[in-house]
Amino acid sequence: MADVASTSRSHDWSRSAPLLSCENLVAGYTRDIDILRDLSAKAWAGRISCVVGPNGTGKSTLLKALFGFLKPSSGRVLLGDKDITGQPPFRMLAAGLAYLPQRPSLFPHLTVETNLKLGLWHARPKKAVLGEKLERAYARFPIIREKRAQPAGQLSGGQQRQVEIARSLMTDPSIYLIDEPTAGVDPQTSELIYEIVRDLARDLGKAVLLVDQDIRAALAITDYVYVVKNGAVFSEGAREDFGSDTDALVARWLYASGE
Repeated sequence: MADVASTSRSHDWSRSAPLLSCENLVAGYTRDIDILRDLSAKAWAGRISCVVGPNGTGKSTLLKALFGFLKPSSGRVLLGDKDITGQPPFRMLAAGLAYLPQRPSLFPHLTVETNLKLGLWHARPKKAVLGEKLERAYARFPIIREKRAQPAGQLSGGQQRQVEIARSLMTDPSIYLIDEPTAGVDPQTSELIYEIVRDLARDLGKAVLLVDQDIRAALAITDYVYVVKNGAVFSEGAREDFGSDTDALVARWLYASGE
């Protein structure tokens, strides 16, 4: 692991071109108050980048700025080598980005299957194409097939999270921005959610940028780590730099939070 000012150990994959990157982002919700302060980060195909740090340091703000909910006052967001800074969310979605917010985003009174179909509302797919995509979702998430006729609001928190991920897969995005995927979920279900997030990268080749407070659990599936302090990257490095010593990263997080 290395501080920003120093050089971390090299890893071939981390030197390859990222699918998504941001350079020197500055952003906030009100004029004259910057939450992100010159923050840079990357997400690679088939890899999970994890952003950790204390509450209020800008982790969720980063995802909102990347997905177009918040326009940066300076800096760039790059999809490959294409500048997509400040594009609205619907264009980010069309460009292959998926955003999973911390809070539930399903329509609770609509059925699970209807929520899934809404993942493709903008594409107006043919019935056969829609049916094929639904079948793929049901094959990957058997519990969703079982619950497909139920209102989404009747599902447990972990089941709703699976529906959200399945819905996002309907558009086959290449990049996932995921905010606190196990917030409010019981420990056993959390393990399942982390397995699903891991499989997005390992099995499906997605680039994942994960924001999380559960450092030990997130670190177990992460390839590259950004420790954020006061809206900027305090330290960063590949997961291999830690070996099996997760306490080292926890200590860095505590130092970053001032505790």
